[in-house]
Amino acid sequence: MTKPMDWRAARDLLLERAVSVSTETVSLDNAAGRILAAPTAALREVPPFDRSPFDGYAFRSADTAGELPVTLTILEEVPAGAVPTRTVTSGTAVKILTGAPIPPGADAVSKFEETDFTPETVTLKRTYQPGENLICRGEDVHMGMELTRAGQTVDAGVAGALWSQGVDSVLVYRCPRVAVITTGSELEEGTASPTEGRIPNSNRPAFETALRLAGAEPVYYGTPKDDCAAIAALLERALGECDMVLTTGGVSVGDYDLTPAALECAGAEIVVRNIGLKPGGKCCFGWKNGKFAACLSGNPASALTCFYAVALPVLRRLCGREQAALPEVSARLGADFKKGGKQTRLVRGRLSADEHGLVFYPAAQQGNGALHTLAGANALAEIPSGAGPQSAGAMLRVSYFGI
Repeated sequence: MTKPMDWRAARDLLLERAVSVSTETVSLDNAAGRILAAPTAALREVPPFDRSPFDGYAFRSADTAGELPVTLTILEEVPAGAVPTRTVTSGTAVKILTGAPIPPGADAVSKFEETDFTPETVTLKRTYQPGENLICRGEDVHMGMELTRAGQTVDAGVAGALWSQGVDSVLVYRCPRVAVITTGSELEEGTASPTEGRIPNSNRPAFETALRLAGAEPVYYGTPKDDCAAIAALLERALGECDMVLTTGGVSVGDYDLTPAALECAGAEIVVRNIGLKPGGKCCFGWKNGKFAACLSGNPASALTCFYAVALPVLRRLCGREQAALPEVSARLGADFKKGGKQTRLVRGRLSADEHGLVFYPAAQQGNGALHTLAGANALAEIPSGAGPQSAGAMLRVSYFGI
């Protein structure tokens, strides 16, 4: 029997073929969470003028080079949003508020609390250097500097930086359309109590949610009957209409595990068949005309574990993200974990931090069908093949999928 492929090797093999989807232009107002398809260079300096970092007085630093204290005459007050109308000369100052432009002639600013002042005068008590307490034009952003990168997510900082440059629309990657097919005659749609012998189709909402959180647009294709030709026909249609196909169920070795054969009948090339992983090792991954098919276990927790470890990085590449593979960190195990085994195990749980650093808390249950253990989970901790039970405090390699 052929040894199953290491899960990271499978992921990397699939990533070699993955190419980002096409692009579209959207308004910045509707770009939150989207992935930029092109870098942006600054067209404006920020700030666009020398300005004050706080409330105080603007003056000539040379006026503080001699005998101190020195008293200056206040020419005017300049609030934020106003433009100075007077030029500062020797023996004068301008009352200035946070963010206001520095008046002509001034080259330093003092804080209110460092001075003695009246409505007409301000007294300075120490020497100031030229440029002291000034935010200079272009200090935050200078012309031509790279503001954003291709592959970067449009977050609050990106949106604000682009808007300050007069950008109101951006080129982003499309949200990939991902077909969701759930196989198994035992599945029943809806939230009502299922009929005898059947179970709720929880894989549908679970994966539709996971896909949306990853930046994709899920398209549900239903549950075909347990028939190879029917499954193949649905797979062929989905591969023609969507950017990626995700199926659950039918990937083991039973009489009704028909998905791998159906995928080949649909014209796809199977690239990976099963991986050395627990849970989620029963799987099948293929390509057809540049379209990716991820066929996962019907057990919800197994399917999601394999999705996060192997299929999600491929989807992230389709979305155009600059980092496709999930971020990995070293974290301390927060509680004893009593299972080991011959195969590599990915433990579901939550990555957090305390005063000692990063800590991973495993979910109490790790069964293949224990979907509820992924509620609130944001990471997978790896226990290498052949390793035994792990004690609290052990250092583990953790992949963060972040929810």
